[in-house]
Amino acid sequence: MRRSAASISASRQCKGILVGRSGNACSSGVGLCAAALLWWLSGSVLGADPVESAGLAADAELPASSVVESVDPELPDAPLWPWSGDLGTRSQLSGSWAGTREALATNGVSFYCDLTQYYQGVTSGGLARQFEYGGRGDYLLDFDTQKLWGWPGGHIDLRGETRLGQDCNGIDGAISPSNFAMVLPRPGQNVTALTGVQFTQEISEQLSVFAGKLNLLDGTPTAYRRGMRLNYFWNAGMQNNLTRVFLMPSSLGAGVTVRDDVEPVFSFYLLDSYYTPTTSGFQTLFANGVVNYGEYRLRTNWFGLPGHSAFGVLYSNATRTALDTNPYVLLPGFVTGAALPKKNSAWTVTYRLDQVVWADPQDPERGWTLYSDVGLTDGNPNPIRWFANLALVGTSPIGGRNQDTVGLGYYHLGITGLPTFQALGLGAENGVELYYNAAVTPWFHLTPDLQILDPSKQSTATAVLIGIRGRISF
Repeated sequence: MRRSAASISASRQCKGILVGRSGNACSSGVGLCAAALLWWLSGSVLGADPVESAGLAADAELPASSVVESVDPELPDAPLWPWSGDLGTRSQLSGSWAGTREALATNGVSFYCDLTQYYQGVTSGGLARQFEYGGRGDYLLDFDTQKLWGWPGGHIDLRGETRLGQDCNGIDGAISPSNFAMVLPRPGQNVTALTGVQFTQEISEQLSVFAGKLNLLDGTPTAYRRGMRLNYFWNAGMQNNLTRVFLMPSSLGAGVTVRDDVEPVFSFYLLDSYYTPTTSGFQTLFANGVVNYGEYRLRTNWFGLPGHSAFGVLYSNATRTALDTNPYVLLPGFVTGAALPKKNSAWTVTYRLDQVVWADPQDPERGWTLYSDVGLTDGNPNPIRWFANLALVGTSPIGGRNQDTVGLGYYHLGITGLPTFQALGLGAENGVELYYNAAVTPWFHLTPDLQILDPSKQSTATAVLIGIRGRISF
């Protein structure tokens, strides 16, 4: 693709910035560099890319970028500063890039990158006894429009993902993926995709709006730093409420967030029904209805300790069946060739809570929090009739390991009572997971994980999985 004179000029100015320009020249140069990058990305993302398969209609309920910020458990933000420092204390392996990283951030451009690898296997039960190795790369580029161009209250976020290798999803016989991170952006594929291009604008201190290709899991700096997919439980049933299967993790849409003086209290999303992580999504935009999701969140502070309760309602008018592909459950792999009736509406109601149950009065970094997320659906076309999980997550009980976290959780999903599912012996599924996330350094985390899964298919023996996850932040 021939580059314009403007983009060539911008590239030259970017080069000048990286070799040490400063002051106003640096600020304007960074702005021009950012504009050129956004222009180039818009050409590649919005260009003529292949139409996403119509079979991938809205079938995944889970928190999204903005949703996840309010739907996922609120773990402490991963430490990002200082980027400088020696190898054992800096928050990112690559450091401050000789001061360039801080200069870029000061002028409105922030970059996050993580490489995560997994080795996991089924030691008993399931469909096969084997171990698999895979990994993923995660990238986020944030542009602050006020620092770059003097436009107050705006952010542009670009979210990229790479998936490589194999995993145990499906081998264990469970409907809920035992390694949720490895089903995205496409299960079983070696792929790199731009899964989020989001513009957020603060209208006031209490109101902000957002639109674009929304990565609902961790498409903004706040959600990405929380590290839900990379630092928390592995299983989809522990990371998400599986009744929200129509909240696709990457789709076109828009929404609004309302805050009080402290934090968000209400969020609303209007989303396309298609899951389009590897295409722009414009070719099928609103071709099969929409998904609406709203959630009201209030502070509870039970027993004098901080907590929240949140009530959510989802409604969609997309036409689908209970077997339409989505990244949250693995049903299509168990029910191949089955013909199910289509429905043109679906609803889900949810409730979730997070409640601190213990806080160390001598050390604010130490504490334990109880999380739960429950949901009820129409049962058709949603393949999950009801769902609940419960988890206890906190800092390590080992002295001197305040940056380590440990979690123990349980999930239960009730499959819908469709005759096709009953004939195949599909019923309730249960899972227990235990993990320990050890911060070897601020930029390197090792997480051993144990899962015991009682699969939905009654003829499949209880599966025991062990694994280890390694994450490096660059």
